[in-house]
Amino acid sequence: MDGSGKVDIVVGGYADWERQRKARLAAQPKVGASKSAETAAPPPPPPPPRKAKLSYKDQRDYDMLPKRIEELDAAIARDEAALADPALYTRDPKRFAALSDAIAKARSEKEAAEERWLELAEQVEGA
Repeated sequence: MDGSGKVDIVVGGYADWERQRKARLAAQPKVGASKSAETAAPPPPPPPPRKAKLSYKDQRDYDMLPKRIEELDAAIARDEAALADPALYTRDPKRFAALSDAIAKARSEKEAAEERWLELAEQVEGA
């Protein structure tokens, strides 16, 4: 057995086999060294993606937008509750129109705030 799982047939005795083995091992490191260096040292794994550092304005927006979204939700709910009064339009049509406009404006502002927050969250996560 030659150590690699193969049978080594040698004419002669143990001393002849040992001489051939040493000669083969002496010749092998030249070829094996480059192969073993390539196989022994796999390329290092890529570094983990760095999380993007937000600018001051972006970080401030990222921190404050969730609270602003909650405020807009509360304002929309409050105005919709006021619009739920069936007599509001007949009693005060200007207030009805103002509340409808305020709800539309708050919904568009909320949508923009949610989009901005999602963009910033993706930057923070590094996606």
